[in-house]
Amino acid sequence: MKKALTEKQKHFIKTHARRQSPEQLARAIKADTQDIADYLESITLKMSPRKLRIFSMIALSLPVFMILLLELALRLFQYGGDLRLFLPMKGDMSGYFQINHEVARRYFFMQETVPTPGRDLFLKKKPENGYRIFVMGGSTTAGYPYGNNLMFSRILQKRLSDAFPDRVIEVVNVAMSAINSYTLMDFTDEIIRQDPDLILIYAGHNEYYGAMGVGSMESLGRHPGVVRFTMKLRKFRIFLLIRNVAGCFRQSFSHAVHGASETDPTATLMARIVGRKSIPFESNLYNQGLIQFRGNLELIFSKCQKAGVPVMIGELVSNIHDQMPFVSEATENYPPAGDVFNQARRCESAGDFDKAYHLYTQAKDLDALRFRAPEIMNHIIHNLAEQYRAVVVPVKRTFETVSDHGMIGNSLMTDHLHPNIDGYFLMADAFFESMRSHSYVSAQWDSARVFSMELYKKTWGITALDSANADLSIAYLKGGWPFQPESQPNHALTNYTPKTLPESLSVKIMTDPDLNLEKAHLQLGQYYMARKQYQKAFREYNALMTIVPQEMEFYEKAAEMCLKSQDWKKAFSILEQSVQLRETPFNTKWIGQIQYMQGHVEEAIPILERAHTLAPGDIQVLFNLGRAYLNQKQNKQAVLIYQRMRTINPRHQYTVVLGRMIRTTEARPSAADNES
Repeated sequence: MKKALTEKQKHFIKTHARRQSPEQLARAIKADTQDIADYLESITLKMSPRKLRIFSMIALSLPVFMILLLELALRLFQYGGDLRLFLPMKGDMSGYFQINHEVARRYFFMQETVPTPGRDLFLKKKPENGYRIFVMGGSTTAGYPYGNNLMFSRILQKRLSDAFPDRVIEVVNVAMSAINSYTLMDFTDEIIRQDPDLILIYAGHNEYYGAMGVGSMESLGRHPGVVRFTMKLRKFRIFLLIRNVAGCFRQSFSHAVHGASETDPTATLMARIVGRKSIPFESNLYNQGLIQFRGNLELIFSKCQKAGVPVMIGELVSNIHDQMPFVSEATENYPPAGDVFNQARRCESAGDFDKAYHLYTQAKDLDALRFRAPEIMNHIIHNLAEQYRAVVVPVKRTFETVSDHGMIGNSLMTDHLHPNIDGYFLMADAFFESMRSHSYVSAQWDSARVFSMELYKKTWGITALDSANADLSIAYLKGGWPFQPESQPNHALTNYTPKTLPESLSVKIMTDPDLNLEKAHLQLGQYYMARKQYQKAFREYNALMTIVPQEMEFYEKAAEMCLKSQDWKKAFSILEQSVQLRETPFNTKWIGQIQYMQGHVEEAIPILERAHTLAPGDIQVLFNLGRAYLNQKQNKQAVLIYQRMRTINPRHQYTVVLGRMIRTTEARPSAADNES
C-alpha cells in the first residue's frame, strides 16, 4: 500500500521541482516516483490552448506596458526638459523665437555644466521684406573668447542691414562650444522649418573631440550610423534616462582613466571633453573622424538642397605659426610633429618661407591631439560644396593674405584656433564679400551703402571689458591642459592681479555664477553714469546693444547717455533703430523732441501727439507739443495742450512757461493790426 506524501515532502517537491527530475526528488525524499509525478501534475495549472495564448500575450505585453507607463511618467514630470532648438518668447517679446539655452543637453550627458548658445532672437512671422540667415558652428562661430558682440555673424548682420535698409535682415547664430557636425546635422531640419533664405557654416575643428565625436568623452559610438540612430532615440525620455544613468557611471571612472572630470575645479571644458589624447595622423580613429565629418556634411547639404535653401561654408583657419603641436609622436610613416615644427622654424629663419609654410601646416596636421582640423577637412569642404553647389567662403585665404608670408599666427589668433578682434572682423568680411559676389539678398548691391570694415571697427560695440574678459578667458584656457602639464593645477586666476575695474569685473565673471558679461557691462554703465562719465557709459550700453540687439532697455540707456552729452545726432540714430523694434513712450517722445529742437517742427507734431497718446501724463511731451503748435501759429491747439497741462499739474514749471508763451503770443499785434 502506497504511503501518502507528507506535508514536508510536498514542500520539498515544490521547492526543488524546477531543478530536479521526479526521479531525483524520489531518491531525495525516499518516495515513489509515480506519487511525485502525480503530485506535480495535480499542482500544475492546466490551461486550454486559448487561455495559454492569452496568458502568453499578457506575459509578453506586460514589459511593454511597464515601459510605456514609465515613458508617460517621465513625460508627465518633464524629465530631460524641453530640448527643442527654438522656443517661443513671452510678454513684450512674444512675437519672437529664442534659441533654447538648454539645447546642448541633447548631446552632453557626461558634464553637469554644458555650453549654451547665444541670445539671438528672430521673428515668429517672417516679414515680407525679410531676409533670414542661420549660422551654425562651434566656439569660433560663437565668438569665443569674446561675447556675442564679436561673433562674425553679428558684424555681418550690421553690414547687411546697412547695405539693405529696406530689408529686415535676421542673422540667427545657433553655434556653441564643443559641438561638431553631428549637432549641425541634428539642427538642420529645425532650421529649415523656420524658412531660412541662407545657411552659413563654419565648423570642423571639433570633429574629433566635440560632443559625439570619435575621440570625445561625450561619445555614443564610433560608427556614424549608430550615432545617428541613437540621436533619433533621444525623443524618448526613457532613452535619456538610460543615457544619463550610464553617464553617471562613466563619470565615476573618467578622472582616473582620462585625467579630468567635472569635479576637477580647474579643468576647462576643453580638457574635460577629451576621451582619446592621441589620434595619430592617418590612424583608424583619424580616418573615422573624416568619415564622420564628410557623412554629416553630405546630409546637411542634401537636406538643404532638397528644401531649396542655399548654403555657404567657410574654410577652416588654424594658428600654424605660433602654436606648437600639443602631442608629438612618431609613426611608421611620419616624423614627430614637434620635429617638423622646429624644421619649419629653421626654414623661416633662413628665408625659405614657402617651405616653412608647408612644414607649419604639416606639423599642425601631425599633431596627435586633434584640436585643430587637419587640412584634408578643407579639401572635403571644397569637394562637397562643388558636388552640392554650395559656396565656399575663402576664410583661410583671407587670413593668409594679411599674415606675414601667409603663415597665420598670433597677429590674428588668440590661441590655437580662435580669432582675435581683427580676426573676427576678417571672418565677417570674408562672408560679406562672398555673399556680395554671389548676389545673395539682392542681384544688385548699392556700392554707396557698402562701407569699409575699418569704419565698423572704429565704432563697434566693444569696450575694455570685452578685451579684459577675453584675455582672462584665454589665460585660463592656457593655464590648463593641454597647454600645461596634465598634473599641474590651473593657477591662471590665482596668479592674476586685476589693475582696472574692467579687469576686476572679468575675474568676477569667471568666479561668480550669477554674473555674466552682459550684467557686467550693465554694472559698468551704471558706474560711469553715476559719475557723469556719459561717453564711457554710452560705450557699455552700445556693447549691450550689440550683444542683444532686440533688448529695448539697452537702446534707451544708450540714447539717454547721448542726450545727456547733447549728442543729438547719435541719440536720434539710436532711437530710430529702437523704434524699428518696438515703439515705446521713451523713443517716440525723444524722436519728436529732437525733431523739434532741430527745427523740423512740422514733422515733430504728429510724433509728439503719438508720444502723448502713449504717455498721457508726460508733461514734458505736452510742453514741447504746445511749443510746436505755437511755432506753427496753431494757437487754439496750443491752448488745448496748455489746459491739459493745467489738469495734470498747474504749478509745474513747464505749465507756467507754456502759459506765459501763449499769453505773449496773444498779446503780440498781428500783421493786420500793424497795417491799420
